[in-house]
Amino acid sequence: MATIVLPSFSKGEISPTLHARVDTAVYRTSLAKARNCIIHPYGGISNRPGSVCIGPIKDHTVDTTRLFRFHLGDTDQYVLEFGDLYMRVIRNDAQVVNSGTTITAVTAAKPVVVTAAGHGLSNGDEVVLTSVGGMIEINNGRFIVRGVDTNTVELTHQVTGDNIDGVGFTAFTSGGTMAEVFELTTPYAAADLSTLKTVQSGNVITITHPTYAPRDLTRTGHNVWTLTTSTFAPAISAPTNLTATASTNTNFQVFHTRDQTVRYRVTSIADTDSYFEESLPITVTLTDSSDPPLNTLSWTAESAA
Repeated sequence: MATIVLPSFSKGEISPTLHARVDTAVYRTSLAKARNCIIHPYGGISNRPGSVCIGPIKDHTVDTTRLFRFHLGDTDQYVLEFGDLYMRVIRNDAQVVNSGTTITAVTAAKPVVVTAAGHGLSNGDEVVLTSVGGMIEINNGRFIVRGVDTNTVELTHQVTGDNIDGVGFTAFTSGGTMAEVFELTTPYAAADLSTLKTVQSGNVITITHPTYAPRDLTRTGHNVWTLTTSTFAPAISAPTNLTATASTNTNFQVFHTRDQTVRYRVTSIADTDSYFEESLPITVTLTDSSDPPLNTLSWTAESAA
């Protein structure tokens, strides 16, 4: 059987109609079948990366949850989990959490009871436990807390809601942190998530939808995100205290007099090396009997103009 050297796979997978065309140049740089792989422009081929299960979503009773990418430089890359009226954040293959409290005791019982003084949690909050000494079975686990009081919580399963049975767990020794999963309230119902549109600029993602006002999602920290209604007004403010008074200067030539209503509009202008912007106008009206109108305007200027 003849051996054919294929120096490159840069053409990728070709049509079956070309499988016997050994006379063509594309034959020597292609594949009959390429599945779950990446064709590199320099000719090589490699396996396609797989998916990693980071953890369960918040609500398992709804059918729709959407993931959006948030890319900020080479070091901060996030996955945003949008569900029914909420958003969560994933970074470095883990759920982003709020500041945690130190664990001082864990019971090997059913349910497992965690002691962390002044934890500030409420029934139904979702938490992540890390660096727990001894009881490794709950390390890096996500749980829903119940039976909450000032310093203790009971752990229940994040999906089923069943009490965590710790009777056979390794005894707790010391240390560990309990932190609440970061969550941001949003107005987006689960039924509307499929039609959300996003575009990112720096630290801000603008979100649009046919039935919701446009909103800006702004990141200022791993667990510091704000969602505000977009504003399309200019940043510079209009001048204030605009007044108009009829001129008393008799040096002006008035051709004839008649009552007329005149309106004046004044705006602020921001003119810098990097941008030009005009404010919304401020207006004033005046009844004038001179033609042409001979009036004096005065206003308080915007400091940034």
